[in-house]
Amino acid sequence: MLQSWLIDVAEVRPAGAKGRGVFTTQALAQSTVVSGFGGHVLGRREFSKLPIDQQVHSLQIAEDLFMVCLPTSEPADFFNHSCEPNLGVEGNILLVATRDIAAGEELTFDYAMCDSDAYDEFECECQTPSCRTKVTGNDWMIPELQQRYRGNFSSYLERKIIDLNRSVPNSSGMLNG
Repeated sequence: MLQSWLIDVAEVRPAGAKGRGVFTTQALAQSTVVSGFGGHVLGRREFSKLPIDQQVHSLQIAEDLFMVCLPTSEPADFFNHSCEPNLGVEGNILLVATRDIAAGEELTFDYAMCDSDAYDEFECECQTPSCRTKVTGNDWMIPELQQRYRGNFSSYLERKIIDLNRSVPNSSGMLNG
């Protein structure tokens, strides 16, 4: 899929200090597929040569692979980050509702669900009660987020989390797994 797909009951509109965001125009049920990311798959070397404004509109799909929409500015490029999101990742490219969502709500996901790289680190401005204040490429390693988002990480990060937790000793000093 070269272009991203966005459900027809969502639209891009102003989102205050965040610029623009994606909002639903009618209620969505939990598990509704909201968007599918499309684009070109680039290796790390090619990806690192892109201007930063194109890098931040990408999705990491493997350790050294990134899905990039070229050119940018598709509606799906405007999903904002939130530390209390209403969307999760299914597979590597789908966004799905993690709860029922009311009409008019901004549709957001936590970038920790799909990124393990420093290309998109920033000061968080989501202003939710659980805001981390800074979003990094290592946030997927936070145990609380691993528990909260279990089943909503990209397939790529789910594998990394399993590998990470196998290498961490449990309370008896034995490796998990």
